[in-house]
Amino acid sequence: MSEEGCLALLAGAGLTVDAGLPASVDLANNLRERLLDMSQNSEGGSTAAETREGAKHWLSLYNFLNGGVRFQEGVLNRDPGMAVNIEQIAVAALELQARMTSPLAAYAAGWHRRIEELEQNRPDLLGSFVNFMYSRLEEWLTLPDPKTASYLRGLGGLCIDGARLDIFTLNYDLAIERALTAEKLKFSNGFNSSGVWSPLQFTESTPIRLYKLHGSLDWVDDQIYGLCSLEFPRHQNAETIKGDDPRPQLIFGTAHKLSAREPFLTLAYHFSQTVLRTKVLGIVGYSFGDEYVNQIIEQGLKKNGVLRLVIVSPQADKLVTSQRFLDRNPRVSTINATAKDSLNERLLVDRLRSVLKDVSTEAPFS
Repeated sequence: MSEEGCLALLAGAGLTVDAGLPASVDLANNLRERLLDMSQNSEGGSTAAETREGAKHWLSLYNFLNGGVRFQEGVLNRDPGMAVNIEQIAVAALELQARMTSPLAAYAAGWHRRIEELEQNRPDLLGSFVNFMYSRLEEWLTLPDPKTASYLRGLGGLCIDGARLDIFTLNYDLAIERALTAEKLKFSNGFNSSGVWSPLQFTESTPIRLYKLHGSLDWVDDQIYGLCSLEFPRHQNAETIKGDDPRPQLIFGTAHKLSAREPFLTLAYHFSQTVLRTKVLGIVGYSFGDEYVNQIIEQGLKKNGVLRLVIVSPQADKLVTSQRFLDRNPRVSTINATAKDSLNERLLVDRLRSVLKDVSTEAPFS
């Protein structure tokens, strides 16, 4: 069972919810509440008044985007009353900001009158709104107490019988890195010891390889040094680099976004190739809301005859039945538990060990 590349893990926001970090829906609620508070601030002074007015415009934009997301769900015959997450809000804002560069722009008679009204006096409304979202993510995705994430140290236990573990995460926060560091577990994340992006690092012999598919709060793109890490590992000029661009290198992962730029293209490629060759993919805290991720997993099930999935979520059974390519698939098993319980009580490691044993004795599915 110590075979190279036999086990991989995909982690979504549910991995860190037990530690106190918000899920993507909660982040959207945080954004709205912050804008509401700012728009109702009664402080005097010209600066306060300007901030208040700006927040009112952002709040109006938020409400417009929220309504648009819900309307589209209804058009697609899905539940328009579902909870909207921050990635949906962000993608809508980014797409509208770039709407005139869309290949369909030449065929559109016009855009919604409301967006034109909102931009009439504030042409930079969409760009400043997105910048504000980015600026708040670090605050909202910082652990209030590192001890609450101590259960993540159990990730090291997934290196079953000394096998290397590949962790693919959709989260921007640094909880996994902090947990692995606290456990003194070496990991490679695509950055060299100087804190500069170097994907060859993934070929080095480390117990854990960490692939942050949607980026990280400590990644910045510098004009001189290129893509750099400010913390894991820390670039020697981190303080200077941090002032170059206030926005961390992130993508908001929905059906609309599979970025062709580095490092995201390389990271997505590694995920695709791993799913095509690994024996077992554990999936923890992922709600199957990213279409391109789902397509990679579905492709793996079709082309990789030995691949087995172990899905961990308090609603794992419901998640499986909601996805056509997972429902009633004999190669999919579930653990109806939180990420915290699955790691602390060794539910996940025991199941993975059992599935790996079964895979070694079963014929591949054709």
